[in-house]
Amino acid sequence: MTTSTWLSLDEALARIKAKFPTVKQTTLCHIDTCLGRITAQDIVAPVSVPPRAVSAMDGYAINTSVGKQNSCLPVVTTIFAGMDATDVTLEPGHAARIMTGAPVPMGADAVVMQENTTQRENTVCITQWPDRGENIRPQGNDIFQGDIIVEKGTRLQASHLMLLASVGMRECPVTAALKVAVLATGDELITPGTPLEAGQIYNANSVGVKALLHPYQADITDLGICVDDPAKLRDTLLTASKQFDILISSGGVSVGDADYVKDILDEIGEVDFWKVAIKPGKPFAFGQIGKCVFCGLPGNPVSAYVTTEKLVTPLIAMMQGEQRSLNDLTGLAVLGSSIRRRPGRQEFLRARLEINQDGGWHVTPLAKQSSGVMSTVTQANAYIVVPAETAFIESGTQVQVSPFRSVN
Repeated sequence: MTTSTWLSLDEALARIKAKFPTVKQTTLCHIDTCLGRITAQDIVAPVSVPPRAVSAMDGYAINTSVGKQNSCLPVVTTIFAGMDATDVTLEPGHAARIMTGAPVPMGADAVVMQENTTQRENTVCITQWPDRGENIRPQGNDIFQGDIIVEKGTRLQASHLMLLASVGMRECPVTAALKVAVLATGDELITPGTPLEAGQIYNANSVGVKALLHPYQADITDLGICVDDPAKLRDTLLTASKQFDILISSGGVSVGDADYVKDILDEIGEVDFWKVAIKPGKPFAFGQIGKCVFCGLPGNPVSAYVTTEKLVTPLIAMMQGEQRSLNDLTGLAVLGSSIRRRPGRQEFLRARLEINQDGGWHVTPLAKQSSGVMSTVTQANAYIVVPAETAFIESGTQVQVSPFRSVN
């Protein structure tokens, strides 16, 4: 069971949010390089889209007040996309050949699609008379000048960048990039690519943490590996705390004889909380060293992965000023096999989420759920979110699922 010193995930996130405000610094970022950045203010459209009424079809611009089905009209001009038709006025009873995206001339109030006409020489006969406004995209049909097109605190996606370009913007005001350092601790760790010796394991945590942080567009520095030596670890943490906004270490936060991180954090900084009632990932040291935010992840790979997802990335999003995060999108799915567990911590079970023959969502937990089994994270595409006090869930029950988020 949980103890009074353990926080629920929601309580931990609330503590994080209350402690660390949004960064104040902002910068202008070219739209080619601001994917994943956070808008520092509401973005207002400098122009309308389209800037004037344009044709939605290849066809003929006409005035619907003169004519009827099967009327034949003289074609007096042709208008292409990109032309300046400001001085073109269409008299009632005349038609203008017009292309998709071309400006609609003065005097025209509809466009007849080409398929509803027959043509001979300089005359067009209309086989299906249009309604007023048909096949015309009016000025500001998408955006009016002065509209707020992207709200402050939005993480910019590809669609936002296309929208900014559509109103002619080359730069966007965003919050300044956070400086984040990643550090692995442990005598047993070596860098991938180096031959293993007895008792050694590869440092996978730093690679995974950096990859999880990549979509958040922080300025990430890998500090490498620090051995289990209190003096060296203290010096490393102190030096890094003066250079970075956030310092993330992995390993050394439990209660083993070589787990020095929490004690050193107590000595040179402050610990806000230590244990979070989630599985995987109970030992998580959170605090600060000077002005630097400190996150101490567990050493087990899956625990480090999950705590980065559930605690570190929300911290970064909060400090960047993101207002609406996609991290916590959840839904319901039918459980494919029963779950029996020891209650006490909210658990994130690695699982396969699929659509069944009836079109509903169906989810099955993977067999290996140990915090040292990273292979099942790659086999999973969702978590089953099990409430802390739940001991048994029967197959066929609807359960809460959290699909894995796609990388930007």
